Amino acid sequence: MTEQLLIGVLFAAIISVSSYLARFLTLSGSIAQFILGTILLGLGGWQWTVPVLVLFVLSSLISTIGKRRRADADSLFEKSSRRDGWQVIANGGVAAAITLIWFFTRSEVLYVAYLSAVAAATADTWGTELGTLSRSSPILVTTFERVESGRSGAISLLGTFAGVAGSFTIWLSALPWLSSTQHVNILFVSLFGGMIGSLADSFVGATLQAQYRCVVCRKLTERFTHCKQRTQIVSGFPWIGNDHVNLICTIIGAAIGLYLYGLLR
Repeated sequence: MTEQLLIGVLFAAIISVSSYLARFLTLSGSIAQFILGTILLGLGGWQWTVPVLVLFVLSSLISTIGKRRRADADSLFEKSSRRDGWQVIANGGVAAAITLIWFFTRSEVLYVAYLSAVAAATADTWGTELGTLSRSSPILVTTFERVESGRSGAISLLGTFAGVAGSFTIWLSALPWLSSTQHVNILFVSLFGGMIGSLADSFVGATLQAQYRCVVCRKLTERFTHCKQRTQIVSGFPWIGNDHVNLICTIIGAAIGLYLYGLLR
């Protein structure tokens, strides 16, 4: 156990420092990733580490695709593609918490909740990053009206396909540790848990997350300031930001995964 924990600390340090130097993470993001990595590998092992590693590494790489085309939409988001500590916790904190519970209980069903949480975070992240590249305007989940790209709570066909691909990728990353009798069931759970969590993220983003209007360009944004001016809140609650929405996404993903897996057993 001590040896595994030391390996976890060393590996987490290498990944965190590398991500910081590659400008995928801020300093706080690097520290948060180090803590999460230590928990996942040091206490859980590779089967609890690889899916989250796939989430963070591939999501960071995907965020560099079409960066110029996404510039206008990215300017409306609360956070940049360089993830800070709260973003890392919002996307990976539930997975780390489930790993800790598993370490003390050894309940095998917790791995299903873990995969569903990671799948939800991946579906949401890939859907957002790639969905903003869509040439057609996205649809707001609450009213189904066409809105500008980058609007919180909006979804697109491209973003939805990207989300499905993200959930499927997380399932693939866990295959080496799944028995042949679990493959199909957990694929179903990962896809649906991931997508329902991602849709819940969009719904909460459209209804509860704080939305502001820029006093200069009049665009809706998640930011407190835009065009170098203080924005005005128009909907949602000022204490609910994107990190809170992402955290809710992973919690719902984990819960849906457990529920669906229970139905299939």
